[in-house]
Amino acid sequence: MPFFEPLPPPPPPPERAWAPPAWDRPSEGILPAVLAVNALLHEGEDVAVAIDRLGVYPNGFTVSLVILFNPHTPREASALLHRVGGPPMLLWPRIGVRFADGRTAGRSPGFGALQQLPKDEHGIPLEPVVRTTSGGGGGSGGWRTSAWVFPLPPEGPLEIFVGLETERLAESSVTLDGSAVRAASAHAKVLWS
Repeated sequence: MPFFEPLPPPPPPPERAWAPPAWDRPSEGILPAVLAVNALLHEGEDVAVAIDRLGVYPNGFTVSLVILFNPHTPREASALLHRVGGPPMLLWPRIGVRFADGRTAGRSPGFGALQQLPKDEHGIPLEPVVRTTSGGGGGSGGWRTSAWVFPLPPEGPLEIFVGLETERLAESSVTLDGSAVRAASAHAKVLWS
């Protein structure tokens, strides 16, 4: 005779109450295709800034930004990216895009006002969207962050711009092939739909 009483049957699984809009973030349950970029945007004595890859989803892509500090001058280099006075705060990099058809996103400071974007009858923005993603971080040797871009770019050149609010690091850009980004989206793996 068993010691334990039988467990009651498990409750029914809850229905999914909310799902993010397709434009708001990378598709959930999808492993992105990785498109190597390896674009060095700034190489100085103290700091280097690069876009190392794009994570491509069926509904958009992430831009992976890497900031590396010279290991021989870590204090001075990391100070380049912190505000002077007040609490220490890493200056947030600005990431923007220009599609081949002339549409842009990320030009304005900050990432707010997404609710004010003009949208179609299904609630999909009529303009591209750029916003920071969760995660990222780093330490004395460097820092990593990424931005989400919706939608996939049209065929033709895709320009990605990076700006840091410090006079020592000028705005930089790289031009990629929007067709290659669109093609990579077909290789994203749907794990759960």
